[in-house]
Amino acid sequence: MSGPTFNFCGHDVTIHEELVDCGVGSTIWDASIILSRFMEQTELELEDKSVLELGAGTGLVSIVASLLGAKVTTTDCGETLPCARGNVPRNTELRSKHAPVVRRLEWGSADLDDFGPKQYDYIMGSDIIYKEETFADLYKTIMHLAGAETVLYLAGRIRFSVDEDFLDTLKQDFYLSCVYEDTVREVYIYRGEKLRNS
Repeated sequence: MSGPTFNFCGHDVTIHEELVDCGVGSTIWDASIILSRFMEQTELELEDKSVLELGAGTGLVSIVASLLGAKVTTTDCGETLPCARGNVPRNTELRSKHAPVVRRLEWGSADLDDFGPKQYDYIMGSDIIYKEETFADLYKTIMHLAGAETVLYLAGRIRFSVDEDFLDTLKQDFYLSCVYEDTVREVYIYRGEKLRNS
């Protein structure tokens, strides 16, 4: 089944949204497109850097980071992972400097034991701040994976006051700032750097 095609880094990127029943993870959300364009069009230096994407869904952000030369680890929960497993290799094979790795990661779970802490240059996520019941596990996961030099990029809509509360929680451990705003689609990109005492 064919899906929408985008052009990133001089390559056509075709995303299959309905590879399997992946729920909301099989949809291309505006935030993933906006974060991908942001990576491509800004001076964000990703070549040979380690990038981990949380809640990858269709894998678009991972694909673009890989096309930009990053060493990418694409993660999502088990039910959604087949979507990324289909899209990421199809769009990066023979195009990327480093072959991306697609792995299961349930936030806050024993899966974290399989991920060495604090080894990523960048942690990225698009539209992953939307379910309050996942926030504690998402926070635990970010804190496990982020080292002193890790830079966090989170893109998405801030729909509810609890979403703002989650960002406030992150501000206890990260210097968090809004670096991009799409007022039409109401999508924001936040950049976070670990505070020295965290």
